[in-house]
Order: sequence, then structure tokens, then C-alpha cells
Amino acid sequence: MNTVFAILLYILSLYDVSYINNAGQNRSFSQFAGKKILIVNIATASEKTGQLSQLKQLQQQFSDSLVVLAFPSNSFGNEPLGNEEILAYCTQQYAINFPLAAKGNVTGPDKTTLFAWLADITMNGTMNAPVRGDFCKFLIDKDGTLIGCFSPSVEPMDQKIISAITQ
Repeated sequence: MNTVFAILLYILSLYDVSYINNAGQNRSFSQFAGKKILIVNIATASEKTGQLSQLKQLQQQFSDSLVVLAFPSNSFGNEPLGNEEILAYCTQQYAINFPLAAKGNVTGPDKTTLFAWLADITMNGTMNAPVRGDFCKFLIDKDGTLIGCFSPSVEPMDQKIISAITQ
């Protein structure tokens, strides 16, 4: 009984988690309450960087009901740039129209609180979803619950993601 109670204490809504944006400011996910959120770990030197165009398209297409959030990371060795250079690259090369977080780890013992929450069923209450490469995508429902994880090979405009967003 005590073990079950202890596990339940770790289950949080995404709205209980915050992140640092690219400008170094602490932001709460609660600001996105009522919308679905697509969280994507990105890297500017990844072979999948072209997905930034589709993420922009997805944000435009579903702007009333979805927020795309990009989280740069060098966890897979593909992000050599610092926060300012990442922002410049993403805005100049892809004209992104969605928020960009500060660079952080998405794997390992020093991963950010967000990616610890996404990866661990005891924290998110839904699934174990460790990040397995750059451009992993996590879909959060409008109530702050993790409802889907998509591998890096699933492109943002794939019907699997579109269907999950529109359900």
C-alpha cells in the first residue's frame, strides 16, 4: 500500500513542470492549458533537421488547437551550437513560428525534468517513452496528459500525428 501511494505521488500533469526558454526565462506548461502540445527534441546538425519545415507547417495548420515546442539537445551528438546560434539557425533557415527552449539533455542522468517526466511511466502515469534519437515527438492532450510518442522517423505531417492531433 505504501509503495503504491509513493508511486502515485510522482504522477504529475505536464502543467506541474516548467522549462527554460531560449532566452533563459522559466516558463510553465500551464500557459498552454486547453491546447495539445507537441514536444520535439531537435538538433541543427541532425539528418532530420528538415523536419523543422514540417513542424512549422503543423503549427500553422493547427494553430487554434496545438502548440509545437522545440527542445534543442546534444544528447545524440548533433547539436554543436549554443542557444543564440540555434535560434538564429532555426529562424533564418526555417522561419520557425513556435517556441524554442534552451539547449538541454534529453537522455541520461542529467536530462531535464521535462524529459524525465516524458520517459517514465511513474512520473507521467501513461507510458515509458525514452528518447531514442533527435526529433522524437511527444503529444500531450489539452489536459496535460501524455497521449503519444512518435519515433524520429515519423515526420511531423505524417497521418499518424495528424490523426492524434485531431482526435
